Amino acid sequence: MQIIKGIIFDLDGTLLYTLDDIADAENSARAELNLPPLPVEDYRWIVGGGADDLARKLLPENRQSNEDIIKFVERFRYYYHLNWHHKTKLYPGISELIKFLRDKQYPLAILSNKPEEFALKIVDYYFPDWQGISKPKTFTHVIGQRKGCKIKPDPAAALEIATEWNISPEFIGLVGDSDIDIITAHNAGMISVGAEWGFRGSDELAANNAHILLTSPLDLIKYLD
Repeated sequence: MQIIKGIIFDLDGTLLYTLDDIADAENSARAELNLPPLPVEDYRWIVGGGADDLARKLLPENRQSNEDIIKFVERFRYYYHLNWHHKTKLYPGISELIKFLRDKQYPLAILSNKPEEFALKIVDYYFPDWQGISKPKTFTHVIGQRKGCKIKPDPAAALEIATEWNISPEFIGLVGDSDIDIITAHNAGMISVGAEWGFRGSDELAANNAHILLTSPLDLIKYLD
């Protein structure tokens, strides 16, 4: 059993079910190009690598220039600004898990490949007191995709969090639902914790050698207790 002293969470597919709102915004952007909508379930397997990566997966081969990518991401951002909280919801058990971790004074952070403006907006909405006057704060960091910084699976941001917590990476659990999260944890020398309840499921997490697999958020409480 590995000792966990701090926890970094992925956002989409780990703390929050966001797939429908992402799919709706991306399909609206596709419609502007006369491209057919994709089923929501298709997005389950192609999200996670950041907005630019998703745009490349959604655009046809003859629309893959940098200008095409930039324009498509801009249109996605426009639509996502309109609908980011229409169907998004906390996974069952997340509220209880976060309360437990706060009560036990675990340092917590969020590391996402979602554009940071949306990551912050979503966390403000679904965890309204996360940066309030309470001590300890719910999350010490909410980091998303931002200019000039590499995204997961690059370990730089995760290691930055570890440094600021003054906790050795080997004692930090990185919880996520995709191969990207598990690879990030391995790259950072952290404990990889697979969220089977998320977008990808257990097979992908096990195939990437997750140290710990959790069926539900409350299983993390059992592990830590």
